[in-house]
Amino acid sequence: MEIIPNPNIMLLVFVVFLITMLLLNKFVFQPLIFFMDQRDQKVIKDLQLVSQDDTELARIEKEIQDVLGKAKAEAYAIKEAQIEQAKDDANKEIERIQIENREKMEAFMTSIYDRKEQMKNELKESLGDIESLLMAKIKNL
Repeated sequence: MEIIPNPNIMLLVFVVFLITMLLLNKFVFQPLIFFMDQRDQKVIKDLQLVSQDDTELARIEKEIQDVLGKAKAEAYAIKEAQIEQAKDDANKEIERIQIENREKMEAFMTSIYDRKEQMKNELKESLGDIESLLMAKIKNL
């Protein structure tokens, strides 16, 4: 059995093939290519947005770091100023207490000195009485 190609059938198959290709091109391939192009453009646009967002995020992070750095420096300066103020206040209080204690000590020393002088005077005044008592004791012996 021999197969003989029929030119009419071959022509018909070729025409059907061409019509199928044209229809596929019009209804399948072109919309598919159009959709793929749109998707590619959307992906590129989204990548640009992401890139912009990344740069914006980096700028915001830098700004946050700057603000935090300034806040830390300001807090440190305030803390140091408060520490210095507390030290000055404490030194003033210590000095005030020392002056007060010196004054109390001077008053105490003056009172002791006055008391000493008073006792000396009392002893001098009673020296005559003591002498007479001693003499009386010695005579009794």
